Amino acid sequence: MHTNSHHHSTTLSRLKWALILTVGVFVAEFLGGLASQSLSVLSNALHLLSDAGAMGLAYYAARVETNPPTIQLSYGYARSSILASFINSLILALMALGLIAAGFYRIVYPERVMAASLIWLGLMALVFNILVTGLLAPGKAQDLNIRAMFWHAAGDLLGSLSVILSGLLILWTHWIGFDALAAIAIGLSLVVPTLRIIGHSVNILMEGTPPEIDPARIERALLSLPGVQGVHHLHVWALGSHYNLLSAHILIDDVSLHEGQKTLAVIARHLESHFPVHHVTIQLETLQHEETGKDCHPHSPDMP
Repeated sequence: MHTNSHHHSTTLSRLKWALILTVGVFVAEFLGGLASQSLSVLSNALHLLSDAGAMGLAYYAARVETNPPTIQLSYGYARSSILASFINSLILALMALGLIAAGFYRIVYPERVMAASLIWLGLMALVFNILVTGLLAPGKAQDLNIRAMFWHAAGDLLGSLSVILSGLLILWTHWIGFDALAAIAIGLSLVVPTLRIIGHSVNILMEGTPPEIDPARIERALLSLPGVQGVHHLHVWALGSHYNLLSAHILIDDVSLHEGQKTLAVIARHLESHFPVHHVTIQLETLQHEETGKDCHPHSPDMP
């Protein structure tokens, strides 16, 4: 419990400072873009503003996810961060596609770019973006919400690099199309990871089986335990990024209630010690018990 509390407080701290730094970068780039009359810098500043809104949503979700359960929300707010990561990743994917479209538009309809302003504004933003990505990187493996924010920050970092590189290339070659090519490259580099996070988030929200769990392997492990005669209605799903739940009907011999409770304890201990499962709900049944819950797995007429 202490470890989870420490992890949550660390997540909140990382998101808070990432939000503060992102707002700082936005203000600096926005004012710089106005002063230099650079459309590309102003566009990047608006990108940062959307990221700041996304990080604010992520911070709010991380704060409320540990709120106690209610009658209406019996599992509490644990999925708020998953919902936030889905929304944020969807926004980022749309923005990446927008960058690609805008890049092609700029190639066809080029606009004047102030190369010197691009370079120094890009360098300033790069320093802040390195701080933000470095702040979020350690937590992206443990938290899907942090991971979505990391890729938002990584997109900003790539945007800063592209601003610098395109400014240098424009100074050297006097071809303003490099600015558009950089935008297209950034958009393409962001599409794949954001689509992956969207897929992971949707799988959790749809209560799909976590990718790190093999239900067939769990079923074999259960059947190997003494007293277990059969397993059916096995379900494994995730409540959050790293909190998996399992429910199953276990067929056992017709034994006393005391023996059944001992079997139940053995099953729960085995599952929680050998698999990444954190909450187990088991229904014990005997050979004489009439099967219930036939609607747990609805089938189409063509399915057996």
